[in-house]
Amino acid sequence: MSGLRPDPLLLSLIGLLIVFVVLWLIVLAVWGLRRLDERWQRLEREKEQRSLERPPGIDSLTLVLIGAAVATLLEGRYRIRSVRRLMRTGAPASSWSQQGRTALQGSHLVPRRR
Repeated sequence: MSGLRPDPLLLSLIGLLIVFVVLWLIVLAVWGLRRLDERWQRLEREKEQRSLERPPGIDSLTLVLIGAAVATLLEGRYRIRSVRRLMRTGAPASSWSQQGRTALQGSHLVPRRR
């Protein structure tokens, strides 16, 4: 058994080589994930830019569903004059503006038809 002793210098060099290979693999993984994240953020910005360039509109199905919800709530037929978005999609809403909006919408009394 005493004849097969490993060379300490060779063992140290192999250990260092393994450490540097693993570190290089970690660097490549972080670099790849960073590139993916940058690409994803760029695509998100482009998508948001395209959505801002589109003219605001509402499709007919959504309008029919809003009309049905209003008719069910108010128990009658009503004509919808306009529909508009109060907040941009994905925009952070402050509790101050939500509370004010709730107070304003709750103060409107809709007369019931008989």
